Amino acid sequence: MSENIGEQYTIHLSELDEFIAYKLLDLESPISFSVSKKDLQGNIFIQQISSKYKIEERGIDFELSPSEYQSLDTANIKDFADRTVYTSSAYEFFDFILMYFLELDCLVDFNESSWRIRILKFAEIEKKS
Repeated sequence: MSENIGEQYTIHLSELDEFIAYKLLDLESPISFSVSKKDLQGNIFIQQISSKYKIEERGIDFELSPSEYQSLDTANIKDFADRTVYTSSAYEFFDFILMYFLELDCLVDFNESSWRIRILKFAEIEKKS
């Protein structure tokens, strides 16, 4: 993994699950990376970073359905940065979270049947007054 640290990739957000799965193929530990929006067409920058952090086993489930979108409007978005998030789709999670955060440093791995994501650091999008 060390030869990939610092490499930057541009991919479309919809390709995120496959991109991370490919990067995790030969690893026995979570992958660390920084992700940020590149443009409004859904392209993102991903840069592998080194990290000494681990993903905790306990966490919250993140699944989006049309009925859940309304309740997420009132949720504190920073709650997702405080714990491990389990999701069946890294794409859905990052599509949602990048509406609020400009850039994220995170750990990602796959555990049995779901992605585990831990946000380590984030920069919020400034709200217009």
